[in-house]
Amino acid sequence: MPSSTTIPGARIGKYRLLAHIATGGMGAVYKAYDEELERDVAIKILNPELADNPILLERFQREARHAARMDHKNLVKLYESVTINGMQLLVMEYIEGVDLAEYIRRKGKLDPEEARRIIIQACKALDHAFSMGITHRDIKPSNFLLANENGRTRVKLTDLGLARMHSEEEFRITRDGTTVGTVDYMSPEQARDSSVADVRSDIYSLGCTLYHMLAGQPPFAEGGIGERIYKHFAADPRDVREFNPDVPAGLWTVLRRMLAKHVDDRFQTPAELLEALRSIVPTPITHGTSGPSSDSEALFNEVPEPDPKLSGYKPPSSAPEARVKPGRKPPRPTRGSSHPLQPITNLFDDPDPFGVTPEQKKAASGQFAHATEVIRSGGDMSYPTQLLLSCVKLDPTNTLYRKLLREVIRDQGVKKSGWFGSLSLMPARGRLRAALKMGEYRKVLEEGEELLMRVPGDIQTQLDMAEAAMHLKIYRLATWLLEDARNGAPRNIKVLRALALAYEEQNRYKQAIAQWEKIRELDPTDPEPAEKIREISVNETLNRGRYHEKE
Repeated sequence: MPSSTTIPGARIGKYRLLAHIATGGMGAVYKAYDEELERDVAIKILNPELADNPILLERFQREARHAARMDHKNLVKLYESVTINGMQLLVMEYIEGVDLAEYIRRKGKLDPEEARRIIIQACKALDHAFSMGITHRDIKPSNFLLANENGRTRVKLTDLGLARMHSEEEFRITRDGTTVGTVDYMSPEQARDSSVADVRSDIYSLGCTLYHMLAGQPPFAEGGIGERIYKHFAADPRDVREFNPDVPAGLWTVLRRMLAKHVDDRFQTPAELLEALRSIVPTPITHGTSGPSSDSEALFNEVPEPDPKLSGYKPPSSAPEARVKPGRKPPRPTRGSSHPLQPITNLFDDPDPFGVTPEQKKAASGQFAHATEVIRSGGDMSYPTQLLLSCVKLDPTNTLYRKLLREVIRDQGVKKSGWFGSLSLMPARGRLRAALKMGEYRKVLEEGEELLMRVPGDIQTQLDMAEAAMHLKIYRLATWLLEDARNGAPRNIKVLRALALAYEEQNRYKQAIAQWEKIRELDPTDPEPAEKIREISVNETLNRGRYHEKE
């Protein structure tokens, strides 16, 4: 972002720019001198072209809010957030040193004890953020700075631009179902949906960082973006001792738990991880065995001093994996109720493949209004039932009519037919199956509803109707039909599978995954759910395509 005010020697308020440090997607960072307080500072300047974007501006300002809440020796300190001459600035502590990514690049790979000491300090920073209810969501080597403080190394966590408060709902920069982060260090659940990331996601990313320190590369460094994302979901990392034979078994055990695929299998808090790291018997640091020497190597000869007791902050009770909330039933117009009627319009924006005319829609709407009045009066339900069935035939894609018809039938307490009754229904079922095979999908949707009046909740009928709706590309109607079937038979694998496929067809990936997870719980021997979950997760993540290839 070159300009006359952002070149070395220029002044911005009381700050004189000394040198350019780095440029990223949000703007640039400069070393500067505070002429009032007579100290060096680091200034992060938001690119003016991005300041007009309210989402990016909020992200920049949110970094300031998060940093202002925290005060810890392992976190870069924020001095102030200020606007000068229309420019958005974050003024921070200036760190004399290198970032961890550069340090690894120079050395190739780190001595195991050196890496352990670095990760202990990084874990302290993570614990402090955790105690404030903050999830970082972008833990990686380049976001750790190695500072020299009186001959000792201090690890400093920086860049809270992607961080999120556990209670933060007032402004969602990362919308549900989207992804932010850096591919090589991203947890499986964060790749699926950043909004569900919690401290255990940060612990996974910290594990990728530790692996990088020990191996000289991240756990899954090979392949394109899609392949690497898939490996985070499905593949086990190579034993880090293949890259670095000096890694003790205890450290590898801790690292494997940090990199567990499921959040419940990882360390649950930074305090728990810190205890495990401290329990590993230290080994002597052998400089010169891990790569070329550098001036920074000597900084790690001292064991970091112990911290006071770590915080006991507990994560929120919400599950880390996104779950599909059961849909609420529409208000039931009970007899004698004064509940206002819902608008007589289609609740979904499905296409109309049947060419329903305005006159037909008007007729259906009038019959629906008449049916609801009869229902309220508490009279005989057979008449409004027939009226609602006529509405379904006049306007097949309007789900509101089908919903009320199902409610009326359930209120009447119609019992399912027994063995003899099932025989009498065989011709109707046969006609329905024949219509489906012949591609007479409207007939399937009409006669299926009649059949359900005689056998409420009949699974095969509901599956046939949903298949017809899918053929017609009335996806939302198909989804509703299957959801209604699932509500009546929550453990029916055929229904769950059909619903999962319907969700996937609409790119509703989280809901599809939830159904496959239920199938896996019901039948752990079936390999299909695990494969589908991986496939959908990768496709979902690739479709979003919001990743940083480089640090």
